[in-house]
This record gives sequence, structure tokens and C-alpha cells, in this order.
Amino acid sequence: MSKSTISILVTGLALAMAPTPALAKSRTKPTKSGAKPKKSDIAATKTYIQADYALVHTARTNMLAGEAALEELRSKIGAECPLAATASPENEAAEKLSNEVVGTMGVVFIRDDVQAVNDFTEAVEHLRWSNQKLTRKVSTYAAKLKALAVLEMPNVCGDVSAWAGSGYRALPASTTQFDQRFSSEDVGIGEVPARLLARYENRGERTLLGRTRQFENELVDAEARAVEPWSKILDELDLQP
Repeated sequence: MSKSTISILVTGLALAMAPTPALAKSRTKPTKSGAKPKKSDIAATKTYIQADYALVHTARTNMLAGEAALEELRSKIGAECPLAATASPENEAAEKLSNEVVGTMGVVFIRDDVQAVNDFTEAVEHLRWSNQKLTRKVSTYAAKLKALAVLEMPNVCGDVSAWAGSGYRALPASTTQFDQRFSSEDVGIGEVPARLLARYENRGERTLLGRTRQFENELVDAEARAVEPWSKILDELDLQP
């Protein structure tokens, strides 16, 4: 497994994520100027933290269903195009097809969470802070997450078969297009930097943040387990990136 493929796999599953904002101190933090944060900033942060918890809670609830869906994907590919890439070269095209498998897994894994993602983005995409960087990051994050949730699943078997049919000389355009789109929309839940939110958190959010972090840790474990079905799918295809 190449370093780049591992990187994509680690970040690609939408709900197998990097940690969200760490627990803040139990008091609202002052700004650098010493002034207390604006009420509007505190309110926006409260909305964000509540929406983030709801999303992560749903993702945790659906985690086992997502893992079962990955196994179904492996079984489906194994039945529809077994060993479709037999005797294929280990080159850039093979790696791109492997990345397509990763993206497909991401699409499958997030399927049961689409409504939760929609609810989250509707709650946070219009939030505004006096810190423009935080506002921009939350807006971008919500947009990417929403786009990832509705990404259409590619035809892995069709693309691998097309590559094989060309004598492994021509990678289908659909693979390149999907990889580019998935890469541009790929996002891990909790990407908004903790340091940007921390100054607006208060004692009331401490317990909720703790629960969110607990669920996230369980989802990170699911991310690690996703390496196994990814490897099995490549074995089903006899694809060597």
C-alpha cells in the first residue's frame, strides 16, 4: 500500500474523522485584547457545538451499518467483476483506480448519514463570527461535507474492466473525474480548528464536547478498520496499486 493511498484512505471516509474541537477550559476565554467575546460569537459557537454533536452522534449510531455496507460493497464487486485487473501493471493508473475504490467506500459509508449532514450544514452554513477566518472555515467545511454526502458512486467494475479492455493502456475518464471531484470535496468531520472556537466556548459546552470527543474516538477506530475491506476489494479485483 503506497503512502499516498494510505493518506487518501485515512482521510477519505467521511465519517472516519480527525478529532473535533478539544475540551475547552470551563470559563469563556477572553480575546487577545482582554475583552470578552461578543454575545453573537458565543451564540454562533453554541449552535455549532450542538449541531456538531448531533452529527457525530448520528454517525456513531450508524457506524455498524456503514461497516456492513463496506462488506456488501466488497461482496458486490467480487461477484460482478472478480479478478478484473488480473495481470495489470503496478503504475499510476492502478493507484488512481485504487483511489476510486477509496472514494466509493466513502460514498457508501456516509449513505445513512446524509440527512444528518444536511441538518448540520443547514444549522451552521450561515453562522457568522467576528473572526472572519473562523466564519470562512466553517462555511467551507459545511459546503464540502454537504457535497461529499451527495457524491454519486462510481462504477468501479466498469472502470476497471474498461482499463483492462484497453490492454491497461488507457484509464477511463470517469475514474479521473471521480478522483478529482472526491479529492476536492474530501473532508474529515471536525476540521474546523479547535483554537478558533475555544475562546468562545463556556462551561455549558464542556459535557457536550466530551461526549462528542468520545463518539469521534470510536469513529476513528472504524476508520482504521476500513483498511481491511479496502485491501479485500483490491484482492477481489487483483489490483496492485
